[in-house]
Amino acid sequence: MPDLRELHQTIDAEAYKLHLNYPEIPDYILSNLRYVFFEWQKVAFEKFLTYQAIREKKKQGGPTHLMFNMATGTGKTLLMAATILYYYKQGYKHFLFFVNQNNIVEKTESNFLDMTHTKYLYKDKIVIDEQNIPIKKVDTFSDD
Repeated sequence: MPDLRELHQTIDAEAYKLHLNYPEIPDYILSNLRYVFFEWQKVAFEKFLTYQAIREKKKQGGPTHLMFNMATGTGKTLLMAATILYYYKQGYKHFLFFVNQNNIVEKTESNFLDMTHTKYLYKDKIVIDEQNIPIKKVDTFSDD
């Protein structure tokens, strides 16, 4: 019979097995977001951090495939913004988004790039390790 646990239960069980402490969301993430997490966003991001700790403990390399499966209007884009900050601190500098509708692209661009937009997700200055972090949109990619 297949394991019918939900992903969050699998993550919790694996963290328990590996004796991992429950993670706290790092200050560099919370201090760079314009909005405070709702409780469900906080829990979802803590599960993400737990998953990352499991991968690290097990020395699992390779890309992380990530999806927050939540209803419309529950703050998935804010979770994406937090995840970008996390991965930036890990050394990643380029992020790519795939969507299936142009209006979603436009809304997402505004949320991440337009500081004057009411739903812009970051503080006016993003600071990690005492460095200001610029966010730029690119339209073309080099061969590198």
